[in-house]
Amino acid sequence: MVLAELPAGWRSVHAEVEPSAVPLIALATATGGAGELYPVAIPVTAIDVLAEHQRRAASAGSPWRRMIIDCDSDRTLSVRTEPSVSLSIPRKPRRWPVLAMLMVTLACLGAATVIFVTGWQWGPPPRAGIVAVPQPPPRQREASKVIGRWVDAENHADVTALRALACTNPGQSVQKWLTTLGDFGQQQALVFPDAVTEFHDEGSRVRVRVAVRIRPLNQAQEQEVQAAQEEGGFFDDEYTLGDEGGVLKVCDVSMAHG
Repeated sequence: MVLAELPAGWRSVHAEVEPSAVPLIALATATGGAGELYPVAIPVTAIDVLAEHQRRAASAGSPWRRMIIDCDSDRTLSVRTEPSVSLSIPRKPRRWPVLAMLMVTLACLGAATVIFVTGWQWGPPPRAGIVAVPQPPPRQREASKVIGRWVDAENHADVTALRALACTNPGQSVQKWLTTLGDFGQQQALVFPDAVTEFHDEGSRVRVRVAVRIRPLNQAQEQEVQAAQEEGGFFDDEYTLGDEGGVLKVCDVSMAHG
């Protein structure tokens, strides 16, 4: 699988594929050098590779439903799967067997090439429909970039960057969160924004609801993620941004997780 046309100076790529879902789920997002988010297309040939692996894993007694891949520009690669939903007794997710059934090589490359999956060729891959959507308004695009930088700074526990993105007088939840990150670092979860689901421009401030996925870093967060799989695996985080001299700043954050 090759993810091409990445932004210059990209820092990380997050991809999630659920080959058996109807409609097909195949999402990838690149984080730019300034924390901005860019959607990235996943080739259908790569989806076909993962679909075949999913079928073989199920036949071998290790079924999985969703594969999650994270890759940093320093070539650090993380691959995990989420289990198929069971109708009987719930069980904890299994660790993916170390690709013993397939000879799949995953590697991070520079700029235009991120992840390889080689050595497999099958018939015609599943086709995902393409729907043209209107470009979001400039204010929404600006808010999305600010939120992307905020989340990236959270994931790296960069309190200095977070304070630069925060309002002059942020809400108590933001102040408390910055103090916690400064004292203990990021010990809860890594957050990956997926899409803006609501946007309200109120002039001096904007309110944004963002669908996110999280990678848990502790047991409590892992339990929340497992429970969320029954509803699609997304969490809804809400941001309030204030306009300070024509620049949007984060004033309040309400997280559905943690």
